[in-house]
Amino acid sequence: MTLKPLQAFAVVLAMLTTTLAACDNDNTTGPGVRPAAETAVVVNSIDLSLTVFPVDSPQNRRAIGIAPAGSPVSLAAFDNLAVVPLGLLSAAAVIDLTTDNVISVPLPDNSGATGVAFWNDSIAYVGNPNLNTVSRINVFSGVAGPEIDVGVYPQAIIASTFWVFVLNGELDANFQPARNGSITVIDPRADTVRATISLSGFNPSAAALGPNGWIYVINSGTFGQGNGSLSVIEPILLTEVEHEPGFGEFPGDIAVDDGGFVYVSSFFYGIAVWNPAEGGFRHSPFEPLLLDGHSISSGVGFDSEGRLYSLIPGDCQAPSMALRSVDQTVEDIAVGVCPVGIVFTDAESQ
Repeated sequence: MTLKPLQAFAVVLAMLTTTLAACDNDNTTGPGVRPAAETAVVVNSIDLSLTVFPVDSPQNRRAIGIAPAGSPVSLAAFDNLAVVPLGLLSAAAVIDLTTDNVISVPLPDNSGATGVAFWNDSIAYVGNPNLNTVSRINVFSGVAGPEIDVGVYPQAIIASTFWVFVLNGELDANFQPARNGSITVIDPRADTVRATISLSGFNPSAAALGPNGWIYVINSGTFGQGNGSLSVIEPILLTEVEHEPGFGEFPGDIAVDDGGFVYVSSFFYGIAVWNPAEGGFRHSPFEPLLLDGHSISSGVGFDSEGRLYSLIPGDCQAPSMALRSVDQTVEDIAVGVCPVGIVFTDAESQ
């Protein structure tokens, strides 16, 4: 049986029991290492793999298996390492992007694992949605530290220079929003909670840093109600300063280009583009930005050259593709089965 796109999305949603989110980390290598090349890393949920390729030669892609079981929907990367929370499996995979070596970091029993961000080159934070906590893991030792209490159902994480922001879905037992979403702000130097930010939207699922240092949060809303929205967080006062409705049915990922435009992907309409300077849409869910006519997108991102990537999930039963917009043309890049997140990092050349 071949699933239609919306049917496939429903199957994936039920299996993963969470929203689709990814966290972008654009970082540079430290001193004393070989020359680095910008590398794209795509997590493929159904076949439990990463697709890895240099952005300047995407034909040189390769696949890395990350685990024998799990339901990953998010990832983060820093230098040569990527971390992938394994969803229903209470563990996170740490992958060396130069050797393809994978280690599994155990998380607390029945934690689940969704949402991840690097704070520095050795420390990453992973969400434990079943326990309403996050775990700090050392990516070199493969050890998880004590849990930190956050809000209900943490499902995405983003880090700035000073803070770690944990997006809490505030979901009920049926994975529907029980109340407005929230953000727990952690001081990573002391592993203490600095603040809790109340959001006007429901089900925050992904976030991106803007060029002004502000944080843009996409709220997926309630499945089937078309109430996706955007929250803008001021990084010093640690408060929501703006809430924009109108992002349609279940947006799931977010990225910001060099011009400050906010790009939001959705399984249901493709890519919406919001202009913060004018407070309005450049492309709305009703007239989205479509690459090669594709009206669904499971992830969105930009490399350092400003090239736009959109993940196409297909029917989530066969390998699919990422689309890359270059000089008003679109390139196809083959990926795995059901791609759900893309990040970019600088990895040592092989």
